[in-house]
Amino acid sequence: MAEYLPTVRNNFKVEIDGTDYGNFLSVSGLGSSADVVEFIGGMDKNAKKRTSKVKYEILVLKRCADPRNPVLRKWWKTVEKGQPEKKAVSIVFMDESGDNEIVRRNCFECLPVGWSMDELNAQESGSIIETLQIAYEDAKWDPEG
Repeated sequence: MAEYLPTVRNNFKVEIDGTDYGNFLSVSGLGSSADVVEFIGGMDKNAKKRTSKVKYEILVLKRCADPRNPVLRKWWKTVEKGQPEKKAVSIVFMDESGDNEIVRRNCFECLPVGWSMDELNAQESGSIIETLQIAYEDAKWDPEG
């Protein structure tokens, strides 16, 4: 019987072009789906189904905004200037101790497609959340299962 070890959802880090930016609060958009194509040929009375193009969700990274660390804003600025930079983004799943890597999802040809910051409000306290939305063209698990 295969060993099954559930992964905790709060032990992860984010790498952009190989640099660890471990201060992210949340990551979403790691899913994908495939188009389904139906066809009937010859004497078939039932449609056959095949998968076609794979589409990846939009990756959404959230972290506490730090005005002294402009990494995400600078990457977004390349889009605003009309010269978007493609980068590689890896989501690294860590074990319960947070010391050892279990697996990683490598996303390739990543482009920012949205950047936002929480509302500022003098009547509330708390951290300001910075959000970056990223489109990517391909993804692989490392190691592959």
